[in-house]
Parts: sequence; C-alpha cells; structure tokens
Amino acid sequence: MTTTPFGQVVTVASYEIRKYIRGRRLLGMLILVALIIGLEHEKRTGYFLFPNPVRREVLVVGKIAASLIVSAAVLTLYYGAAAIAALAITGSLTWDVGLSYVYALAYMTAVVGVAYLLSALLKSTVAATVLTFFLFTLIFTIIGAILSVASVKPWFIPTSASGIIANALGGAAVGPGPGGGAREFVPDPATSVLVFAAYAIVGGVLAILWFRRRELAS
Repeated sequence: MTTTPFGQVVTVASYEIRKYIRGRRLLGMLILVALIIGLEHEKRTGYFLFPNPVRREVLVVGKIAASLIVSAAVLTLYYGAAAIAALAITGSLTWDVGLSYVYALAYMTAVVGVAYLLSALLKSTVAATVLTFFLFTLIFTIIGAILSVASVKPWFIPTSASGIIANALGGAAVGPGPGGGAREFVPDPATSVLVFAAYAIVGGVLAILWFRRRELAS
C-alpha cells in the first residue's frame, strides 16, 4: 500500500465505497442520504484493513471522502431520475434543477460533517446515528421556529438554510402554523452556502482532531 497521505486517503475511501456497494447501506442512504453513512466509522477498521500503521487523521479523511462520494452518487441518481421524469412530462428542463442539485450537495456536506463530529464525540454509534437523525429532522427545526417567534432570524441553522434547495425550484419552505403553515425564514443563497460550508468544515476538522486523540480499540 502506498505510504503517502493522499494515497492512503484514496485507499481508505475506495475500501469504504466497496463496503457500501456490497452491503445494504445504499438502501439506507435512499432513506437518510448522507445521515447514516457519515457514521460508518468502525473502530476496528484500522487493524483489519491495513498491515502497516496509518495515521488516524488519514483514516478519518478517507472515510469522510467515501461518505461524500457515495452520498453524492445517490443524490445524483435522485436528481437525474427527477430531471428525466420532468423532461418526459413537461418536455422542457430548466437550469433551476441543476442549481437545486448543487445546493443539495452543499447541504449534504454539512450533514456529513456534523455526523462525523457526533460519531467522534459519542462512544455509541447507534446514539450518534439517532442524535444526528433527530438533529436534522426535528431539533434544528424546533430551534429555528423558536428563534423566529423571538424575532431572531435563524440564518445560522442548517435546516433553515436548506430551504434554498426547494426555493431554487420555485417552491416555498413552510413551517407549521394555522391555515396550512407559515412561511419559514430562509437565508439568501450565498449565506446558506456559507453556513453549509461552516458546518461541514468545522464538523469534519473537529472530528478528525478528536479521532486523532483516541486510540484504536482492538
């Protein structure tokens, strides 16, 4: 196996992708997209995968890369199928679909970054998975709603920023409310993308630093 950090990252990522394809993780991703695969950091991987030592940060970067690649592939399949269906029904296709796809990819990186951070902080993978799921499907939404009631714009909440994905297609993000729901605050696209990048980078870096401190368990 190559001894360069980049080569080791490629090796880890390739191995993780093969595991996704052979197993049933792709089915889970169709339900949860990047949420579940961001937590596939088995503690024993470093021992059964490599005959010679690999730095912990290299191992984590490789796993993150694999999660991003496979998640992006699933999103691509989803948007590709949706675009083909729209083209067949309407006979036309706008660039808004591509813009929504790019925003979805950016949001995906934020989810993966947070997922890996929680996986690093919590000893239980199951607990990290459950917390990540509820964080993006419920907790962030509740926090955003509370801030909106308090007249504070939740521009820094990733689920609020994710409204740009639907807005790019002409849809409107709505929250719970009387009469069919109230319009949810959505930051402008530039701010939203920066929020995604912040969660992805901070979550990924902190996860790498935390995993680096932990010893691989046998």
